[in-house]
Amino acid sequence: MPQRGLKLLTTLKEREELFCRSGIDSVIVIKFTRHLQKLSCAKFVANYLVKKLGVRWVCIGYDYAFGKGRSAGTGRLQELGKKFDFGVTVVPPLKVGGQIAKSGKIREMLGQGMFNRAVKMLGHPYRLTGRVVRGAGRGKELGFPTANLKLDPDKLIPAQGVYYGLVDNKKCVVNIGARPTFGVGELLVEVHLLNFHGDLRGRTLSVELLRRLRAEKQFTDALALREQIRKDVVRVQRV
Repeated sequence: MPQRGLKLLTTLKEREELFCRSGIDSVIVIKFTRHLQKLSCAKFVANYLVKKLGVRWVCIGYDYAFGKGRSAGTGRLQELGKKFDFGVTVVPPLKVGGQIAKSGKIREMLGQGMFNRAVKMLGHPYRLTGRVVRGAGRGKELGFPTANLKLDPDKLIPAQGVYYGLVDNKKCVVNIGARPTFGVGELLVEVHLLNFHGDLRGRTLSVELLRRLRAEKQFTDALALREQIRKDVVRVQRV
């Protein structure tokens, strides 16, 4: 679960899939219990890394911290590695556009609508995974039917706007917003798959957002909105 109310850039399932894509053979998830929270850095290494996992090498980030109250860092883990005979590699900070790539900065960019810069720093498309649920049918009435996604409540949703994305390598237009033209206040994630005809209700879709096309707008009427959606679709077709 995210700490301090932070929203997740990647859910646990999405993270596991990214690991698999990178060639990782297996992933072990340890539940962060109260007992684990109170363990000293030395006991964590001895009980979990050495006895349970039998590690031979550990890779960590430059700002890694562990143990009760995050009391230990990279230097302490290297000391314990020598004691228990395992190697430690410290990955240096990655800079993108002169800035260190950090999750906090990426969250800030996504929230402020700087999506394209955020994705460049993230290093891969921003994924939204959710189950398709019944909507109001507004998209279908406008000639552009959409799949409404119900997302993990802990997932960070980018700033409201229109995005270009892919679902199983098929192009789509994604609207994140509250549909101000119709006076609807609830935040929705709606996906229009290009050249698709069928019922997606009940299915789980993974949308890879690649680019933010524009901010959300309020139009004078449904006809003006339909014309803008048509332009958005044509723009995505040309990408």
